[in-house]
Amino acid sequence: MSATVAVAGCAAVSAQQAQVAAPLFTVGKVEVRPSFGYSVTADDNIFLAHKDGNKDDDVQHTFSPGVTLGAGDYRRQGGGFFSANYGANFLVFQDNSGANATTHNAGISFGGGERFGWRFDQTLVSDVDADVQNLAAGGRVARDLWSTTLSTVYDLSDKTDLEARFLSAYNDYDAVGTFDTWRGQGALMLDYEMTAKIHYALGGSLGYDQVDGFNNSIYEQINSRMVWEVSPKLALRAGIGVDFRQTQGSSLNRANLIFDGGADWKVSKLTVASLGVARGVIASNSLGNQDVRRTSVTGGLTHKIGERYTANFTTGYQVSDASANGATARFSQEDQYWFLRPAVAVRVMDRAAAGAYYQFRRNDSNAPGNAADFTNHQVGLNLTYAF
Repeated sequence: MSATVAVAGCAAVSAQQAQVAAPLFTVGKVEVRPSFGYSVTADDNIFLAHKDGNKDDDVQHTFSPGVTLGAGDYRRQGGGFFSANYGANFLVFQDNSGANATTHNAGISFGGGERFGWRFDQTLVSDVDADVQNLAAGGRVARDLWSTTLSTVYDLSDKTDLEARFLSAYNDYDAVGTFDTWRGQGALMLDYEMTAKIHYALGGSLGYDQVDGFNNSIYEQINSRMVWEVSPKLALRAGIGVDFRQTQGSSLNRANLIFDGGADWKVSKLTVASLGVARGVIASNSLGNQDVRRTSVTGGLTHKIGERYTANFTTGYQVSDASANGATARFSQEDQYWFLRPAVAVRVMDRAAAGAYYQFRRNDSNAPGNAADFTNHQVGLNLTYAF
């Protein structure tokens, strides 16, 4: 389970432009939309070194060419649609040239159907930075995150839907002391329209977590979900369940409470506020034979200023609590991470946008020697142009 809060910025503005501007050209019924982005970031701790240690500050330049293909109702991704995208990021540092890198991000989605709706998604997210979410800290880590999802919805009646979802997620890390993981999961839920504004769903999941070189886990989940459109200005969502986990080579079986929820509130015509909470269990990518219970709270506020400007503020707090899954482990680790990020974006023309942001990040950990503790300040500017 997860909850996300949208971050307003250049990417969001660029996406809105792509919805209203004509494509650069078409091939048959397929629209072709090239794009280019440039960003510059001043970072006082590019390797997320210990907060009391020797930090490396630098200026990072990122050049990001890309292209999006789309057919059908691909903007809203409703009805029959097809979309595909590819983007490269060329990271260049002014002083630490050894940190220069190239990453690739790609995705393909297509779907259709009416009474029996379905969609397929395949994504690749490639990154080279300090992975604070999964590893807390530890230098710049190259990784490729592959995700494949097949989702279906079948209308059993006017008020009842049957939902099925199949997921494959592979995390490929390229650094000493990290371990690749793969998750396979199948989920089935029955959604019932209690009223015109309230939907309730109940179901379950079956999954498998594989960790290279360590014990693997099988898990079962009981899941429930409620979505409530309180008013045209306020929407609430909440999910709660239990994760039952069995680990190979261990007699220890563990049950964990999992949940996610959120609220979207249209404060005024120009202002939107969001709140999200989540708790889930994953296999650790850095601590052998340990599972991580991750609990997070995120919030955001977006305000439009005139026709061209958007101001945004996001913040979040996350606790990652690792514990032995029944086999011998080096130690158990707890990380408390939080961030805040104010940003502003401006639509320069129909196809161009610019933005600026400041971000502060901090992690406090009980890792040996407090090696995962860090503080980090970033200031960045970015430009995008969608053809």
